[in-house]
Parts: sequence; structure tokens; C-alpha cells
Amino acid sequence: MATILARKSPIEVPSAPDDEVLVQLYADPSIPQFQNQYSASTNINQSVSNTPVLTGAAEGNAANNANILVKADDHWVNNRWRPAMGWLYMVTCTFDFILFPILWGIIQALTHAKLEQWQPLTLQGAGLYHLAMGAVLGVAAYGRTKEKLSGSN
Repeated sequence: MATILARKSPIEVPSAPDDEVLVQLYADPSIPQFQNQYSASTNINQSVSNTPVLTGAAEGNAANNANILVKADDHWVNNRWRPAMGWLYMVTCTFDFILFPILWGIIQALTHAKLEQWQPLTLQGAGLYHLAMGAVLGVAAYGRTKEKLSGSN
């Protein structure tokens, strides 16, 4: 069996077994990890600045000073997804209820096959497609109404 040996970290992190030693660590100016950021009575999770943050480490947050690559209202998907969903549903219903039944009848007449009724594809599975699209379009219309009433474009 192999023996696992601990490796010394290049940066020493001072630790205190009790509060008295912790107070001494805070008071010692030779320890660079503290550098008067916190007093012995300060909770280390409290912010040292006036900005409201959850922890003192939030100044190094990845989202802090981040560049915005795409603005929310500049991309066409954000502006046009509701009409696109409506057009998609309309095209699907047009094909499934109008064009495909006509083409199905023409193909059966040309091949002299026994005439069978067209079974709409979107009604398979108890019409779950229509229920889902109704929910998406209904929520989208409700959301857009709320946006218009609040004054956003």
C-alpha cells in the first residue's frame, strides 16, 4: 500500500486553536494574511467596504466589472421569439390539417390504393402538442401584455 505524504503549501495560512491565539494573530503585523483588514471583534464574513455584499470576498467576484457581450434587447431572438412561435404553430397546423390531408387523398387516388382518412400527426398522443403550444403562446401573450402595460418595448 502506498503512503500518502502531505505536501507543504507555498502560502502559509495561519490558524488558531482558540480565540486568544486568534486575537494574537490579528494583532501581529508580520502576518500578511490579515494586514489590518479585520479587527478581532469583526466577523470575517462582514464586508469591509460600504458596498452591500454577502461576504468580504465578493470584491473578487467573477461577475464584478464583467464586460457585457450582447445586450438583452439587441439580439433578434429576444425580440422575435413570440411571433416566431406563433408562426411555427400556424404553419404546423396548416400542414397537418389542410395540406397533408389533401396530399394524402391525391396520393391514394393516384396509386389506386384503398382510401383511408388522414390521421393528423399533432393529434397523436392526445393532442399534447396543441396543449403545449397553447400554454407557450398563452404565457407569452400574457407576458407581453404585462411588458406593454409596464412601458417596456
